[in-house]
Amino acid sequence: MKNLLILFVFLTFLNSCDKDDNPKTALEQLPVLTSTGANTAGCLVNGEAFLPKGNLPAPLFCQYTDQKHFSIAINEKISNTIRTVNVASLNETLEVNKVYQLKEYGENSKFGEYAVFSEDFSDNLYQTNSIVKGELKITNHDYKKATISGTFWFDAVNDKGEKVEVREGRFDMEY
Repeated sequence: MKNLLILFVFLTFLNSCDKDDNPKTALEQLPVLTSTGANTAGCLVNGEAFLPKGNLPAPLFCQYTDQKHFSIAINEKISNTIRTVNVASLNETLEVNKVYQLKEYGENSKFGEYAVFSEDFSDNLYQTNSIVKGELKITNHDYKKATISGTFWFDAVNDKGEKVEVREGRFDMEY
């Protein structure tokens, strides 16, 4: 009888365990990198999961205009603050499995940005430049289905010299 009581208490304890007792790490919160046009994206910003979120017209946006101008934007709105991670490549057809250096913004450039916009209209823009860089890699591109997948990372600085680290970026988008 005593063993039955111990077994009952043990089983009750197991059933009461909530899956949230073991929360996911920041990296585990990011979407899995797929190549199906799943319309998913995410990254780590200073070690924290950054995912499309909030009441915005486009929490997640991707375009690849004329197969030359690529941009992916992940937007998050919490209260009255909007944060955005943007990676872009201008005036170049992107090739699968080629690594592109993210540097400064320009007419024929590839760059990364992180921006914070607040309700008081103050903003803080962090950008890659010739010293503070990153990488973009296209892992899949299906022209017929208009889907593109890839990875990215970058460091960016604001006009005060403060740095933000964007890591483990991934996207699988229709455009």
